[in-house]
Amino acid sequence: MEMNFSLYTISGSIVKLFILMLIGYFLYQRKIVNDKFVDTLSLLLVRVVFPALIISKTITHFSFNEYAFWWFLPLTAVIFSGICILLGSLIYPFLKNFNSQKEFLCGSAFHNCGYLPMNLIFFSFTGLLADKLLIYTFLFIVGFNVLMWSIVPLFLSRGKSKISSASLLLNPPVLATVFSLGWVALMGKGSMPSILMDPIKQLGQAAFPLSMITLGAYLCRYRAHNPEHKTALAACSIIKLFIFPVIIFIIMKYVNLSIDYKFFLFLQSIMPTAVSLVVIGSYVNCDNKFLSSTIFYTHLVSIVSIPLWLILFGMFIK
Repeated sequence: MEMNFSLYTISGSIVKLFILMLIGYFLYQRKIVNDKFVDTLSLLLVRVVFPALIISKTITHFSFNEYAFWWFLPLTAVIFSGICILLGSLIYPFLKNFNSQKEFLCGSAFHNCGYLPMNLIFFSFTGLLADKLLIYTFLFIVGFNVLMWSIVPLFLSRGKSKISSASLLLNPPVLATVFSLGWVALMGKGSMPSILMDPIKQLGQAAFPLSMITLGAYLCRYRAHNPEHKTALAACSIIKLFIFPVIIFIIMKYVNLSIDYKFFLFLQSIMPTAVSLVVIGSYVNCDNKFLSSTIFYTHLVSIVSIPLWLILFGMFIK
């Protein structure tokens, strides 16, 4: 498997993300948009745009028949998050004067598993290998979405949100995931008529730029560049960008898997904190300042950390 990664390729993908964030930051700073507008945009993402993305990607790309062990990657996504939650639980008691435990654990556990790895795959591979790695990404996202849009809202909202547990659990992204898998099971991959799929796909394509602009506005709103709890932020970043990658690196060194699976799983392990957390944080009214700072700084550090990890992978894992 030939890799075409370079510092320029990886940094470029992350810089594109920051440019979109900057637009949202500028709009909020200049008071072109206000708190009510940003919160409404966040709800639009959760209730309409993200479900459209899930439906379009799952029905278009996923098939139970083509991947006999399709469950392996969604299960791995759950295991990855579980390991990071355990790491966060071990480190959290050592943090003083910091009470946002749920936010700390989520910031440690959930990573940018979609946009960033997809861009790195797109720019670094071609042909059948690129298609295979992209399908791996979609399968991984299935497991990620089940946790991100069901367990995480319930977990973050305990004692904070007035929204019922049933409403949080059966939120639009979860319903979209269940609907999509059911559709594929009954009707098959790519079977939705274009008259329905095309507008759904167009809505889904708006997910990334809208979520980045929304995140940028939240970064300004919560002054993410100036975190209140620097020690907690550093601890969360170390778990996400160093400790967990070391664990997965060692496992990939000795586990009996094909090189494409090893590469994909290691790529997922070195990603920064998930952007979706700040949208969910707004939805359930949690400590969005800490989540925003974690997202901002882990993405900033990953401009350097991702290339370094991939160089080590190329040197030591075959």
